[in-house]
Amino acid sequence: MYMDLLILIQIEKAPKHGYEIKKEIQKDLGYLMDVNHNLLYPALRRFTEEGAVSRKRIEQEGRPNQYVYEITAAGKEKIVELVNAFTEKEAKHYIEFMIRVSLFDRISRENRLRILNMRKRHLEAQLADIEKRKDDHAGMFRSEVLQYSLSRVRGEMLWIDELIRKTDNTDMESN
Repeated sequence: MYMDLLILIQIEKAPKHGYEIKKEIQKDLGYLMDVNHNLLYPALRRFTEEGAVSRKRIEQEGRPNQYVYEITAAGKEKIVELVNAFTEKEAKHYIEFMIRVSLFDRISRENRLRILNMRKRHLEAQLADIEKRKDDHAGMFRSEVLQYSLSRVRGEMLWIDELIRKTDNTDMESN
């Protein structure tokens, strides 16, 4: 689901052709991810059919035609819909969560808190599971991995608590 969001966000910034969309997503994610053509172009075709984007053909002499995609009003609505459509399953995935957080300015306070609390519940379950496994005496390096995992999960939980506090304070300031 996050790939749909990333594609639409790039098109919303400015009309782009497929290769530009791919490169901008990779730039935004620090090349942590390769945008596969088998994901990108079917999504663009689906968005065009749904009316979320419009497509304009640019003819190029001696080269294949190029298509430039532009966001529509329905596409802007779809972005908000996708940001809000955060499920328990997606709460388990770091990148799904991080992309939603980066788009929090587009959604309501209630949905921000719902997403943050959903991710926090997942992390609490993960923390309990790691705590159970760390006493298995399975070797030094496994123990190191589990200790690192504990610190990473605890750190993210502290960050989420801070985001919850900021969300609550922002709401108070606007009243």
